[in-house]
Amino acid sequence: MARLRSGILGQMRGKVAGLVGGQWKNVSYIREYVKPANPNTALQQTQRTKMADCVAFAKPIVGPVFNAYTDRFQKSMSGFNRFIKSNISQFDGSPDYSLIKLTEGKLSNVLVASCNYNTGNGAFSIAWTENYGNNGTATDKCYVVVYDKNSELWYYAAAEVTRDTQLINITLPVDITVTNLEAWIWSVKYSGTLVSLISNSTWSDVTAP
Repeated sequence: MARLRSGILGQMRGKVAGLVGGQWKNVSYIREYVKPANPNTALQQTQRTKMADCVAFAKPIVGPVFNAYTDRFQKSMSGFNRFIKSNISQFDGSPDYSLIKLTEGKLSNVLVASCNYNTGNGAFSIAWTENYGNNGTATDKCYVVVYDKNSELWYYAAAEVTRDTQLINITLPVDITVTNLEAWIWSVKYSGTLVSLISNSTWSDVTAP
């Protein structure tokens, strides 16, 4: 049963007659109720597989990436849903990780100079040139995440560093196959303690030192 709050123009939750009411990000809506279809065509099965793979990839980084950096820039959807919308086409069974964007924004990002992993001691490092572009500064922050596509585990930098530091180190487990690692870096501008601007993430190939 639906409930109308503050009259017919107020909040409505649930189903009444042919209408469904709800709220998303503090915006009330009313829409026509449509009985969900459940097609089972080959194309639909392919799309469901893409969706499942994309969600499995993105779910572990909801907090560290989407909540921390991208949610605040979305008006009608979460950062997680924005990622799914932008990247689901890549999850065709053999993703091209270089095309996957974890963050999207207008801040100039750094230029990666090297991205290495030492299988013997687990030391991962990524170095870059500052590349201020037209809106970057030395005090912008940078953050890096690493994905092991074999174990499907994510590894995170301990903290952001300023752009002019030009280096982030992460300690990974030893003996990971280097070709199984994918890394992304992005830049962040703050206004006080709030993220005010972010860059597109940059994917980097990981190599042995």
